[in-house]
Amino acid sequence: MRPLSAEACGRPLCSVEGSRVPLPPNAIVPANVPALVVVPPAYEWVEEQSLRLRTEDGTGVEARVLKGPDNSGILVPAAPLVPGTRYRLEGSVPCSEGRTGQPFVAMADFTAGPAVGLPTATGVLKMGDREAGILRVWDGGASCAANYTGGWAKLEFTPAPGLVPFLPWVHWTLEVDGQTWATAPHGAVDASGGARPADGFRTMRDLLTVYTLCDNEPPGMPASARGVSEGPHTATLRPVLEQAGTALPALEVAFEVYCPHTGGDGGYGPGPGTGSGPDDEVPVKAKGCTQAGGGLSVLGLLAALRLWRRRTPCPCPNVRGSRVSRS
Repeated sequence: MRPLSAEACGRPLCSVEGSRVPLPPNAIVPANVPALVVVPPAYEWVEEQSLRLRTEDGTGVEARVLKGPDNSGILVPAAPLVPGTRYRLEGSVPCSEGRTGQPFVAMADFTAGPAVGLPTATGVLKMGDREAGILRVWDGGASCAANYTGGWAKLEFTPAPGLVPFLPWVHWTLEVDGQTWATAPHGAVDASGGARPADGFRTMRDLLTVYTLCDNEPPGMPASARGVSEGPHTATLRPVLEQAGTALPALEVAFEVYCPHTGGDGGYGPGPGTGSGPDDEVPVKAKGCTQAGGGLSVLGLLAALRLWRRRTPCPCPNVRGSRVSRS
């Protein structure tokens, strides 16, 4: 592990690489898209009045401009786009005073496709894998991460076909038991349902992963880094299609998270359902420790877990509570 430096854990530079118009190359955008979005780098903003939409020949398109979530810039066309026409969307990011970086213009080209019906369905959300082991957690304050023993559940999302063409303009919230767990900006979820991982700057938790920390949380740990309690919970995924005017349905799923227990039965905590048999055990993946020539044996893994439970440092890097840089 490299020595930690203030630069490694400080705020990111204000640069065009951190900004994006959430569109792939050669994108086709429905002609009736409710709004277009420019997402700035973390801690920065888009100047609403700088937002422009032009055709390939430079003709300006009439539109309203708004300030959106996470300091994004929102452009709402006054009329549907013209199918088959090439457009360029752009917006200026001034960079905060005193920050390293130069003002720049974020931009993207795309082609308007046929109008399609606005989505009325969100998709399917279900419980995925449960795991336990070493978990990397963003601490929020200095944008560094620390490793802890934990258990986590992965949620699996499949977007509805009608939502896919509009995913670049959707932002997200995941609630756990009615409380906000994580958010994700426009374009963070792709057509396969995969979500951009937390970066420690714009987002502190992965949108579709919920965890519990199995050791005492250190004093001063920010709320954005704390886990949920062990046991069953309910997750609610809420999408918002920018400026659509009608809400997309929220999706709900029950899930469980457990710590890697090392009781008399040698189990790792109850699994789905009763947790009474070996088929119900939580899969455990040791993220921080490896052995030359292959993975940990079962006995070696149990021994490592007992060491974690006794709060004895793991003999390899990236142990519970150790701080690592973003890179």
